[in-house]
Amino acid sequence: MPRPAVLVVSQIAGLRAAFEARGLAGPWIRWTETGEDPALQLQSCDVLVGEPALLAPLVASAPRLAWLQSTFAGCNQLLDVPRRDYTVTRLAGCFGPDMGEYCTLHILALERQYEEQRRMQSRAEWAASRASAGFTYRRLSSLTLGVLGLGDIGSEIARVAHHGLRMKVIGCRRDPTPRDTDASAGVSRVLGMDGLAELFASADYIVSVLPSTPATRGLIDGSVLSAAAASRRDGAQPPTKPPVLINVGRGDVIGESTALEALERGWLGHFVSDVFAPEPLREESPLWAHPKATVTSHNSAVTQPEDVAAAFADNLERFERGGVEALREGGATFDWEAGY
Repeated sequence: MPRPAVLVVSQIAGLRAAFEARGLAGPWIRWTETGEDPALQLQSCDVLVGEPALLAPLVASAPRLAWLQSTFAGCNQLLDVPRRDYTVTRLAGCFGPDMGEYCTLHILALERQYEEQRRMQSRAEWAASRASAGFTYRRLSSLTLGVLGLGDIGSEIARVAHHGLRMKVIGCRRDPTPRDTDASAGVSRVLGMDGLAELFASADYIVSVLPSTPATRGLIDGSVLSAAAASRRDGAQPPTKPPVLINVGRGDVIGESTALEALERGWLGHFVSDVFAPEPLREESPLWAHPKATVTSHNSAVTQPEDVAAAFADNLERFERGGVEALREGGATFDWEAGY
């Protein structure tokens, strides 16, 4: 049986070497940097591999396209193209550990006042007392992490927080029905999306891993955050610090103006965001210089070429064995209706 004609369109450094290291080479797999006419390559390809933003303008010119392997977890750009008669597989199962490390970094930096420690070092200033009020911290085992979006990435972040940092973890997703993965990740309770304000009222840190869909855009708004703040203030327990929001999903889940208002009003104690809408974050945004905001450039988890090669090799075996129907066995097919 002849192998499918594959065209790779990617800007990921080292991807070709990673493919070749797995034996993914030969006349059946072509790369756009070979100098061949891209239009001719598209006419004859059955499979596209690459970043969704690069591939979205090309799918209409690939009449034989049956399968698209994304090099990213998110595939939102493909939703902007009318054609949907092909199967898309996301890059999944590899970003969770990296994002778990990113969240751990920022939780520890905030709890241990890393930035202030660095400022004191720059001034050659020794703290008068290690137990002074300015340098008290909370043990992570006393804190609660809320995970908004409990897919493979969110579950891994939960696992890192609970099993690695001893934090209590609660979650929030569309279907709050308990799953086996919740228990193994250390998630003690799962709320539905109608419990979003309760999540913000109950957790010290909230990590959003939500994709960009019509249902999630602007989901974290002023009404949710103000209601959560009121609940914390009026609760039976003594008032606690405002929660910290860490966004590693998609930027449009919370608007820039909402984040700024939440910081000014004390609904959020700090805002850590790796994603924005649009990207890059505009130069004049107040978030860049805000003392309670941490901005990173969509690098909480960067695609590794070895992960793409491994995912493609696994999916290729399925595709060659059973076509696009077999691709669904891997559990990483893109859902056109859900948008992720």
